Amino acid sequence: MRLRRVLAVVALVLLPFVLAAAAILGVLFARQGGFEPYRVPHGAGRTVPSDAATLARGEYLARLGNCTACHTVRGGAPLAGGRAFATGIGTIYSTNLTPDPQHGIGDWSAEEFAHVMRHGVSRRGVLYPVFPYAHFANVADQDLDALYAWLRAQPASDFVPPPNRMEPPADSRLALIGWRMLYFRPDEAAAKPDDRGRYLVDGLGHCAMCHSTRGERGSLPPEGYMAGGSIPGIGWYAPPLDSVQLQRYSDEQLADYLRNGSSEHGSAYGPMAEVVYSSLRWLTPDDALAMARHLKRSAPRLARAEVPVAQAAAEGKGADVYARACADCHGKNGEGEPGAYPALRDAVAVTAPDPINAVRMVLYGGMPVTTAGNPQPHSMPPFVQQLDSGEIAAVVNHIRRSWGGRDSRLTAEDVDAMHGIVID
Repeated sequence: MRLRRVLAVVALVLLPFVLAAAAILGVLFARQGGFEPYRVPHGAGRTVPSDAATLARGEYLARLGNCTACHTVRGGAPLAGGRAFATGIGTIYSTNLTPDPQHGIGDWSAEEFAHVMRHGVSRRGVLYPVFPYAHFANVADQDLDALYAWLRAQPASDFVPPPNRMEPPADSRLALIGWRMLYFRPDEAAAKPDDRGRYLVDGLGHCAMCHSTRGERGSLPPEGYMAGGSIPGIGWYAPPLDSVQLQRYSDEQLADYLRNGSSEHGSAYGPMAEVVYSSLRWLTPDDALAMARHLKRSAPRLARAEVPVAQAAAEGKGADVYARACADCHGKNGEGEPGAYPALRDAVAVTAPDPINAVRMVLYGGMPVTTAGNPQPHSMPPFVQQLDSGEIAAVVNHIRRSWGGRDSRLTAEDVDAMHGIVID
């Protein structure tokens, strides 16, 4: 009897807290759309056209979404999955998108495919947000149908990607529901097809996945939109796409850069070069121009404090290394040579808040992407075997201080840490 009374008292004490927790969970769950995102459609579904025009449209859309690059392991069957994506909570492998009925999407209906694209939930459970469903939710019905039809027309593969290697509790897909309730909010002002530029940038293009500043637990809060950030797991920094960065370009110049990966203001290297080669070079001129206009029109105005530059910026070890290893191509004063060697003054890697891109370029060199508009790009050689870590730190400090307005203070240890990043 006494135990019952004790339990009753405890229940009464805890009841308000339980009810409050339930109310909070209810509000958070409602902001996710209630149960609807987790109700995966089943059944045969409707028939999607597979005529030549629909397949051509689907192929174009797949290129804009960069589907093949993300869902193909190096040397593997196209779209069969297996590419590794390193995150702060483990490694995620892309899935098989071929029409194989057992290991791919061969027995998926058009409704199930659209549901996965828009909500990030499949019959296998909630997807990790490395898949940009928040952006793909903007894609119109007819475009999802064309993409679905094209994927179903590709060669099937029975390849099984490796299992994800996640840290607890992220290794449980049920935990992703909690993550979604806390950090994911569906876009209530979704991009519409009639605003072509925004529709491509915030939809299949999913530019903000790399170019935004991430918040807690890898989330993408609205205030970090296009504000720049470190790309998880690959050792590159995606610069802010803000008004300061983009004002140097005319609409036409930016459109050409998207399609060709090169402009008088610099060339695409690293992951951006891959995106240009596998995706953006296929843009039609009109779509490229629409994206460029939207990016310039919507570019956030980010505060950039004036950084005092040391008087000794043009002196010392860094300047000596620059004169010996860099000046022949990039010029004595960082002016470069138009059409051949990029200017360093105000270059993206030189002005970026994070110095890792500049360090990586000096360490490993780089090759701009070869495209129709840039058929003979000039490469930069690696210096990892010619300069030690102290020299690389010194020359990057010199470049960023002299021509980037950055009070750079890299050390040899910093360079060693960046050199240790493993890239897949």
